[in-house]
Amino acid sequence: MEPAGLAVGVLAIAGLFNNAVDCFEYVQIGRNFGQGYQTGLLKLDGARLRLSRWGQSVGLSHKLKDTQSLSQALELAQEVNQAEQILSQILELFADAEGISAKFQTRAGRSQRELLIHDAQVGLEPAALTLHNIMRDLSIKRQNQTPLRQKAKWALYEEKHFKRLIEDIMSLVNDLIELFPAAQESQKKLCTAEVAEMNAKGNFPMLETVAKSQDKLLEEAIVEAMKQHSPAAPN
Repeated sequence: MEPAGLAVGVLAIAGLFNNAVDCFEYVQIGRNFGQGYQTGLLKLDGARLRLSRWGQSVGLSHKLKDTQSLSQALELAQEVNQAEQILSQILELFADAEGISAKFQTRAGRSQRELLIHDAQVGLEPAALTLHNIMRDLSIKRQNQTPLRQKAKWALYEEKHFKRLIEDIMSLVNDLIELFPAAQESQKKLCTAEVAEMNAKGNFPMLETVAKSQDKLLEEAIVEAMKQHSPAAPN
């Protein structure tokens, strides 16, 4: 890719990344989720955290001060177009899910009770709320200053659609991570820092639940941190 075209590609990826991370902010969950609400919301937070971690590891976060170095890294990977396509697919997943939400709301016979939504600030257990806020703050801090598209809050009311959204997002984030293997060492360091911050609030057990089966690097960082904090075995 020519330097000028690469620079445009980098800026496009930066904008797509910023908007993809921002999309999570507008997803709400219907109250009919019941017991699955808390775990579902934290897993959504975990997906956002993992995407934001990838962005930081390849230099897409913050103010994009070193665009030239970022361009060189992406050029070496030769996957600029693929990364652009994957991030666009993540945005499409949110758009499709929002469409499902709109159809649910307009379907004949829906009661007001069916359309009630959870409020994370009052509906989560204290430990879960703390973890939710930490993951949210970490993700937001990793966004950059490219323009954001205007969005409105919307809700998924059926658990099957919510689970599918998370699964599809995680699959695409996996693809992004695999595109840039050289960035995985940086991601491991970021995971260690994330675990340290979340453990300071006493959130290990709940964090394990979030990371299990959807964030291998975070799982590994949790295991390592637990080893360091466990009492030494007697001789």
